[in-house]
Amino acid sequence: MKEIKWLAQTIEAELEDAEKYAKAAHQYRDTDKELSRACASIAEEEINHAMKLHKEAERIIKNYRAEGHEAPESMKAIWDWEHEKMVDHIARIRHMLAMLNA
Repeated sequence: MKEIKWLAQTIEAELEDAEKYAKAAHQYRDTDKELSRACASIAEEEINHAMKLHKEAERIIKNYRAEGHEAPESMKAIWDWEHEKMVDHIARIRHMLAMLNA
């Protein structure tokens, strides 16, 4: 399941980039609206990248189970923890982006 490890790491990197762009969107909100909108758009694209990779992780896990394999409990616990972090990170970024329109 090296793919799952790579996917989890790559998803986190995408979300870190999305957060960086969301912060930049706020930084330029009052001084350069076009740059702010561009950064917000890029943040959304980074979230979309993370979501695509997440779907791939789900597909791999589903196929693994369909083949009759069962992941060890420790692996399930790690994935559940990583998944919860991803969901929380996306929620924080989306909140930052929503605040731009407030």
